[in-house]
Amino acid sequence: MIRYGFLPSGSMLKWDIEKVCEYLCAAGYEGIELLPVWLLGEDKNDETRKRVLDAVLSNNLTISEVVLQRDLVVVDEAERADAVKWLSEAIAIVGQMGVDTVNLFTGPQPWLADPVVIGKDVSQGQAWGWVFAAFDQLLPIAEKNGVRIAVENVWGMLCCDLYSHTFLQARYNSPLLGVNLDPSHDILYGNTDMSFLVKSWGDKIFHVHLKDAVGIPVQGKFVFPLLGEGLVNWTDFFAALHAIGYKGFASVEFESWDYLRNILNGKHEESVGLSMDAIRKLTEFLKETSADDQ
Repeated sequence: MIRYGFLPSGSMLKWDIEKVCEYLCAAGYEGIELLPVWLLGEDKNDETRKRVLDAVLSNNLTISEVVLQRDLVVVDEAERADAVKWLSEAIAIVGQMGVDTVNLFTGPQPWLADPVVIGKDVSQGQAWGWVFAAFDQLLPIAEKNGVRIAVENVWGMLCCDLYSHTFLQARYNSPLLGVNLDPSHDILYGNTDMSFLVKSWGDKIFHVHLKDAVGIPVQGKFVFPLLGEGLVNWTDFFAALHAIGYKGFASVEFESWDYLRNILNGKHEESVGLSMDAIRKLTEFLKETSADDQ
């Protein structure tokens, strides 16, 4: 059975972790996806991380994954080395906490003011070389610490959809390297067959993001609207997850920025219940499907 989680962000990052967990539990979520702000940094230590674990467990939640995203396609060699060092240390810490999945992406980050452009600032071969060099180091650390790396395809990046990402997977063919499947990014590239998308990844799906999309992968020419308002065929998506026997987490990543600003007054917490209502509506058919399988 698919379990549902939420990625707290924005205004919720100012809350105590206990309040966040209580809020998600009350809304009906089973998982919490964490950003580094909760766990990592000079002001964080084993005691603060234990506090997070205690808050999660006392509210019957599970940490579905920790988002450890650092750009690996940057021209400055020292900056790349620093990113790999940070990721290496972070993966080890997450593993020691007993969390089994981390979320990474490749880069370059297209939303920066002066982004690295593949084909202009760096060749495609150089970009892949940098990413491979990073994963050559990160995968052994993940293996040592019992952590799965779920790479998220992100618009404008080297790994941006099913097809670009499979090149990374093919190089390693590692049981610890999979995908954080966010269908919104494939939608931007015209990959709209959700059943094909899910079944192509199969058991390589380590974690799922619930996010809709409309538009093309160009800054300012797409939106991530409310669940059910975009081009993701959620019936096909959830049916395919059910068909492959996916029993992991599907976590809401709320990035409906205009709605958040104009309707929710910037209160990210208001999207918690809104998203759970959408999940319940979009997955009603699964109850009948599950009953038929028994």
